[in-house]
Amino acid sequence: MHELALVLNVKANTLLKGLLDFRPQNILKNLSSALIFGGVAVGVFFLARGATIYLVQQAHIGQFLYHRFLSMLLYVFFVTVNLGNIIVCYATLYKSEEVTFLMGLPISHEKIFLLKFVDNFFYSSSTLTLLGLSWLLGYGSCYDMPWYFYFNAIFFVFLPFMLIAALLAVLFLMGLIRIALGIGIRWLLAGIVVLYLSAIYIYFKVTNPVQLVEEVMRYYPNVNQYFGFLDAPAVKFLPNHWVSEFLYWSVNGEPGRALPWFVILVLVLAGLVIISAVLARRYYYASWLAASDARAMQGPRAGRVWLPFMRLGERRLLPPQLDAFLKRDFWVFFRDPSQWLHLLLITVLLLVFIVSVGSLELRLAQPLLQVSAFLVVFLFNGFLVASLLLRFVFPAVSLEGDTFWCVRAAPVSLRRLYLYKLLGSLLLVLAVAEILAVTSTVLLRHDPVLVTLSAFSMAFVSVALTGLHLGAGSYFASFREKNAIRVASSQGASLTFLASMLFLAVTSVILMVPLKRYFDLLIIRGFALTDWIHVPLLLIGSLSLAVFAVSTGLGLRSIRRDF
Repeated sequence: MHELALVLNVKANTLLKGLLDFRPQNILKNLSSALIFGGVAVGVFFLARGATIYLVQQAHIGQFLYHRFLSMLLYVFFVTVNLGNIIVCYATLYKSEEVTFLMGLPISHEKIFLLKFVDNFFYSSSTLTLLGLSWLLGYGSCYDMPWYFYFNAIFFVFLPFMLIAALLAVLFLMGLIRIALGIGIRWLLAGIVVLYLSAIYIYFKVTNPVQLVEEVMRYYPNVNQYFGFLDAPAVKFLPNHWVSEFLYWSVNGEPGRALPWFVILVLVLAGLVIISAVLARRYYYASWLAASDARAMQGPRAGRVWLPFMRLGERRLLPPQLDAFLKRDFWVFFRDPSQWLHLLLITVLLLVFIVSVGSLELRLAQPLLQVSAFLVVFLFNGFLVASLLLRFVFPAVSLEGDTFWCVRAAPVSLRRLYLYKLLGSLLLVLAVAEILAVTSTVLLRHDPVLVTLSAFSMAFVSVALTGLHLGAGSYFASFREKNAIRVASSQGASLTFLASMLFLAVTSVILMVPLKRYFDLLIIRGFALTDWIHVPLLLIGSLSLAVFAVSTGLGLRSIRRDF
C-alpha cells in the first residue's frame, strides 16, 4: 500500500495548496463556497425538521407511512447517486490523463481503480452527501435522538448507502464498456435508458404509494402501528428499504430491531468492496484499453450518418463567425460519447418526471397542501433546468481548452463569442423549461391561471439561471480540464448549483403567500381573481433580470482576462 499512500499524499498536498492559495479570486471562491454550502446545509436542516414535524405531528400520517415515503425518496436519491457516479466515472476512471500516467507506474491496477474510485466519489457525490447529512441531522432533531445515533447513522448507514450506489455504478460501467465492444455505444446508451426507465417504473408500480396510503388509513387513528405486511417482498432487497427500516426502529426506541438492517448495510458494502477489488484486478485494465480505443467503443456499423449542412467549410446560412462557432460547438458536443450519455440520462429524468406528475391529482381540501404540491413541482422543474445548465452551459467557456489562444489571437470579438454562447444556451433552455412548466402544471391541475404563472415564472428563472451558470462558468473557467463532466463537478460548479438552489428557494417564497390566498378564495368562493399574479411575476422578473445582468457582466469581464 506504499504506492497508494504516496499518491494520496500528493493529492492531499495539492488540495491543501489550493486551500492556502490567498489570491483574491481563490479567497472569494472559498469564502463564497463556505457561505453558500453552509447556508444550504442549514436550509435543508430546517426543511427536513419542518417537513417531519408537519407530516408526523400535524398531518398525522403515522411513523410507518412517513418512513415508507422516506424510503421512496431514498430510492430516487440512490438512483441519482448511481447515475452521477456512472457519468463522472467514465471521465475519471477511463478518460483521465492521470490514469494514463498511473498506468505507466509500477502500481497494481486494483490500487489505481481504488484511488480513482475515491476521487470519482468525491467529485460526483460531495454535494449530495452534504444535502443528505443535513437532512439526517434535521430528521434526528425532531425525535431528540442521542449523539451515538447520529454517529452510527452517518458513518455506518448513510455513507455505506451512498458507497453501495457508487460501487454498483462503477462495476456496472466496467461491464458496459466490455459490452460496448460488441454492440457499439449508441445501442448501449439506448439500453441504459430503457433499463433505468424500467427500474423506476417497476419500483413505483410495485410499491404503489396511493394504494399504500389507502391501506394504512383504514386503521386510522392507529396509524403508528408497524404495517410491514403491506411491503412488497421485492423491496426488502433494496438498500433504501434497509435505511428506512433502520431509521424507523431507531426513532421508535427499538435498537435491537434496527441492528439487523445496520449489519446488512455494512456487510453488503464490505462484499462489494471485495468484489470490486477482484474484478478490478482482472478486468479494469482491459476495460481501460477498450475505452481508450475510440473505434472499439463505436462498435460495428454499416455506415456513417453525416449532416452535410453542419460541415465546416460548407455553404453558410449565418454570418461567418457565428457559423464557425455554431458548427465547432456542435461537433465538439456530438463527438464525445460522455456528452451523449449525460444528455440521454437527463432526458430520461425529464420523461420520468413528466410521467410521474401525470399520475397525481391536485384535489386536496387544504389550501396549504395545494400550495405545497404546486411549489414542489415548480422547484423540481427549476432543479431540472439548473441540472441541465450545470452540465452543458457551465463548462461552455472551459471547453475552449488550451487552444483558446487561437480564438484570442484571431480577429474575433470575445464579447460576441460570449453573447453567442449566452443566446444559444438561453434559447435551448427556454424551450425545455417551458415544455416542463406548462406540461407539468396542466397535468397537475387544469387551471389557466396557474399555467400562466408557472410559464412566466419559469421563463424568468431560466433567464437568470442561464446567465448565472455561463457567468460563473467563465469566472471559474478551467482551460486545462478537457472533460466537461469534471468541469461540471468542480468546486466552482457546486457553488454555482447551490446558488441556483438558493435563487429557486427565494422565488418559491415570493410565490407562497399569493398562492395561499388564491387557493383560500378558490375553495371558499369557488372562484378567484386573476390579476394577483402581476405582483409575484414583477418581483420574480426584477430579481431574475438583476441576477442575469450581474452574471453577464461578470462573465464578460472574466472571458477577457489573461489566458
